Amino acid sequence: MELLVIPLLLDALLWLAPRISIEPLLLQLADLYRSMGSDLSESSGDLAALTSQMTDLLTTAGTSSNLLQFLVNGALFHVPSLMVNAPMLKDAQHSIQIESAGAAGILGLGFSITGVLIGVLYMNLLAQALPLGEGHKMLSPVELGLQVLRHWLRTLLFVIGFILAMLIVYIPISILATLLMVLSPALGGAAMLLLSGLSLVVLFYLYFVTVGLVLDDLSISQAVVRSVTLTRHNFWTTVGFILVTMIISLGIGLLISQLAVSGPIGSVIAALLNAFIGTGMVLALLVFYRTRLLATIGEPTTPGSL
Repeated sequence: MELLVIPLLLDALLWLAPRISIEPLLLQLADLYRSMGSDLSESSGDLAALTSQMTDLLTTAGTSSNLLQFLVNGALFHVPSLMVNAPMLKDAQHSIQIESAGAAGILGLGFSITGVLIGVLYMNLLAQALPLGEGHKMLSPVELGLQVLRHWLRTLLFVIGFILAMLIVYIPISILATLLMVLSPALGGAAMLLLSGLSLVVLFYLYFVTVGLVLDDLSISQAVVRSVTLTRHNFWTTVGFILVTMIISLGIGLLISQLAVSGPIGSVIAALLNAFIGTGMVLALLVFYRTRLLATIGEPTTPGSL
């Protein structure tokens, strides 16, 4: 039950705390796209339709935006949260409107960094509960705290390095795609599609990096190499695992969302179920990683320094 504490506390915070919204900023951006669409309606119908879609998307995103959701790190550490998946449960009247882009950026960055720390702690607690992995077990609170800080710093360095590497690739391709969009929307769309596909491939091969950092206490370089090795040797198995977890998450998420909107009691039960099922799926990820590792490279390497 203690493994569910972090997801439940995060859901309670998102449910009870005022929503920190950036709706004014997103509406300003939507107005900019709307004016661009009006200017392009006569010259290019495809671009006008694209700007109209962006306007609707930004307007919808502004309605449910909440910077506190950055405290829930589902991308790297798979922390489950009912309130992130079902933001309609939050009363839109209780919100703090952020109108400054600088303030929104600072708050978003601060919440994101804190969310990584919470995610590292969450996965460390799960790793301590499993009798597998190369990391140290049965740690004292002080030792666990030091290990969490070490994994947190490694994760932040990995994220910074990943962002810088992707920017080096993205910037020239984005400029090329923009130029192609002016000449031919079809070519520009194809370039953007290629860019998206490249991102998915990179993210796929780095899928196990954070698991290696925490469960096996690896250095950043070791975790990256191990993740690429595992996904390369277990390509279709990993694809199948990701697809199955996505299908389960979507299916269970729809059922839990229906329960959550039935009333306060239903919301509490839904939060408990979501935390329980989500935590079970993260444990399944850790077990999948270790079993594939043993099947692929046999004897694991020794954890290294940063």
